[in-house]
Amino acid sequence: MDQVVHRPDLTFPPGLSWKNVPHANDGGQLIVAQLSHFDCGGMAISVCMSHKVGDAHSAFSFLKDWATLTREHPNGELSCPSYYVQDSLMPSLPDGPLKFPVVVEPNAQESVEFEKRFFLSESNIRSLKALIVDDPSSIVQNPTTTEVVSAIVYKCAAIAGANISNGNDSSSQMVLVSDLRKTIPPSIKSTSTIGNILTAFSTPIYNLEDLRLPKLVADIRKSKHDLSTRDNFKENKWVSEMLEYANKINTGTEDDQSYRQKSSYHDVYRCSSVCNIPFQDLDFGWGRPTRASIASTPFSNMIYLMNTQDQNRGIEVFINLNQQQMSIFEQDKEFLQFASPVGDNHVHEDKEK
Repeated sequence: MDQVVHRPDLTFPPGLSWKNVPHANDGGQLIVAQLSHFDCGGMAISVCMSHKVGDAHSAFSFLKDWATLTREHPNGELSCPSYYVQDSLMPSLPDGPLKFPVVVEPNAQESVEFEKRFFLSESNIRSLKALIVDDPSSIVQNPTTTEVVSAIVYKCAAIAGANISNGNDSSSQMVLVSDLRKTIPPSIKSTSTIGNILTAFSTPIYNLEDLRLPKLVADIRKSKHDLSTRDNFKENKWVSEMLEYANKINTGTEDDQSYRQKSSYHDVYRCSSVCNIPFQDLDFGWGRPTRASIASTPFSNMIYLMNTQDQNRGIEVFINLNQQQMSIFEQDKEFLQFASPVGDNHVHEDKEK
């Protein structure tokens, strides 16, 4: 059981017949749940929801209602929750459902991805904030936890990537995902909004000199401000670009590798925070879980942030990098001033990502 607590992916490993579904649009599972029992009496619930259905908040809504059903209504006497579906906000394409392409990353056959977890304590996060605020070049005097943690992870990962290329290409970009539920008009808002109700903003970096924490935090803050000043339901350029990209793939006018090669950035890092989603509070009738965690991902350059189990006293970072880059990242002295490695690393050797 101790191994599962430190390696949550063990409860939902690769190779399961209901997990390794085809990439095709027909026959794929939209949501899968698995209950694992252990000889010691413990149990684990693993859930995998397709992004075709919704985002992390959607998965939490599903789990919360499931937990309420088992805890308070063991006989199944529960009225159907009132869900608000995203289609009313972001209508589907007139030609029918979007077919999601198979994404094969460049050099995927030679790539081995490593996922590692790191812990940043509450006191270390305070020290990190103070370091940024006290810098003479700092513009943001009240940085948030998500801003400072995502900034230092991105900085150290980007430096590791630049070291691999010997500094020949130091441009990079961090794309951060933002939940739009707080901006839904009150007249149509629901307590449980299902779908991909999100957008994204980015912080481009063109040279290593720009990878300074005060600048990165200021860039993140400015991008968030720009996001708040637009109508995201009418001007969600990120969604439009992704739809355009997927349609080009499906019609054969462009392949995935050529699309990526057009990018002006050497590396793109995607960061998503679920710190405001209380997965740790889910109670199926047995009390709060010993551990709630995000499953491993096969995609490279992914960064996830999550509150630790003791609630708001620290942040857990999940990061996926290739083997060479990870070996540099995990030894970064600046990062290790504030972060400590957690558990074992998880290796992905899938040829298709």
